[in-house]
Amino acid sequence: MVQRFYFDLTDGLTTIRDNEGVEADDLADALEQAEAALEEMSASGELTDLEEGWRLVIRTGADTVLATIPIV
Repeated sequence: MVQRFYFDLTDGLTTIRDNEGVEADDLADALEQAEAALEEMSASGELTDLEEGWRLVIRTGADTVLATIPIV
């Protein structure tokens, strides 16, 4: 069953919330999409200004954190 997952960027103090989300079959699919999104953002230079400690948080619409991926 397709679910909606949200990919927020945070350093623990500042959070850039994903208000659109992505549809994925399960958490494994969402993790793959998150890794692909990070690769695209890195290739386009969007992550170059981030300092140490930033991470991508995968959450549900109810704000339940399912996974965290370190960025820098």
